[in-house]
Amino acid sequence: MPPSEFMPIYARIEQHLRDEIAAGRLGAGDRIPSEPELARDFATTRSTVAKALQQLVFEGVIIRRAGSGSYVAPRSLSAPIELSRVRSFEEQLAAKGAAIGYVLIGISEREPTDTEMETLHLNAGDLVHALDRLRLVGGKKVSVERRVFSAELGRLVTVDMLQSMSIHRILDERFRLAVHRVEGRIRAGLAYGEIARYLDIKPGSPLLIRDYVLFSIDRRPLVCGESFYLEEFQIDYVVQQTNGD
Repeated sequence: MPPSEFMPIYARIEQHLRDEIAAGRLGAGDRIPSEPELARDFATTRSTVAKALQQLVFEGVIIRRAGSGSYVAPRSLSAPIELSRVRSFEEQLAAKGAAIGYVLIGISEREPTDTEMETLHLNAGDLVHALDRLRLVGGKKVSVERRVFSAELGRLVTVDMLQSMSIHRILDERFRLAVHRVEGRIRAGLAYGEIARYLDIKPGSPLLIRDYVLFSIDRRPLVCGESFYLEEFQIDYVVQQTNGD
């Protein structure tokens, strides 16, 4: 008996749809067979089909549109949270074969906010360099990156660097300041003003926002800032309990 015969019918339906997508017979945006069609093809009930589709929706493989049906979801952009290694967004996507690019929006010297002074351990009278740039993946706008450096560090950063390198690479390769620690948070937000214009999206569109501070090995804060990602971006993570905990 084929191994698939031992699988529950809902799991066979899931696998069938995954195989169709992987083989390219169903592409992003294509409508998948309806629940009655799948129930007929697999000689089962609609409730069993619904269980299979629910799992695929949960995983982001397909999306449901009320009154229309289910469709193959667009390929999402993701960067996993790694608890044992510091890697930049660019490194994570490049490892998957993505082509990363940048468009410099602007960089300026200004007085820091109170929060920036505290975060970067600045003194009264110190200035900062504030950076805005777009990140592109495969030529498509994905996020707006806003970074703040101390003026001492910012004056060393060139336009050429900002048009071709991640901040992690600039710090490591050009200044020998490898990022050893990242502290941050992830939150939901809406796009307004400049951010909406930079990303060519409607004001009020949903965003994923990452705030963070990059530290050197001696716990010196190097850069702080935030990145605004289009809603299709996702963050993957795995939590595993260690033995004895």
